[in-house]
Amino acid sequence: MKAVLWTVFVLFALFAAVFLIIQGYRMDRDIDSMIDRAQVAADRDDMLQYTKQLETNMEYWSMTEGHTAIMFKNPRNDMALHYKAVQKIIDRLESIKELPKNETAYQVALNDLRGTIRELPNPAMGWLWVCYGWWFLLIGIVLLIIAWVASRDSFD
Repeated sequence: MKAVLWTVFVLFALFAAVFLIIQGYRMDRDIDSMIDRAQVAADRDDMLQYTKQLETNMEYWSMTEGHTAIMFKNPRNDMALHYKAVQKIIDRLESIKELPKNETAYQVALNDLRGTIRELPNPAMGWLWVCYGWWFLLIGIVLLIIAWVASRDSFD
């Protein structure tokens, strides 16, 4: 019996690790990488494309509300505020559409937006933990305790 419980625990741990790695990669690709690409975009059109894709990806991952923290929630980890910031960045990018690329105002606006994007957090790992990680940790701890208790009982 104890071998079965330990096997279940190990299989669950392997499943959880693989699942979290794959989901972490997907979230990083869809969210954090888009933030990084938008920040280093060479012109308004590229920056707008990356930022719009970021907005779409945030909607896909339901990052339009909630927090990237289970405890100690604050404005820094509030996804609704980050989503709103992304929308405002898109609005600002749309507003400089008519400016010629060689004008100082265009370059200043892009640099200001780069700075704003640079300050956006990379929330993928925090969101992964909030959505999935704590469940896997809780279930893993329960399975570990059950397997440990079962193996101790067999020695008595």
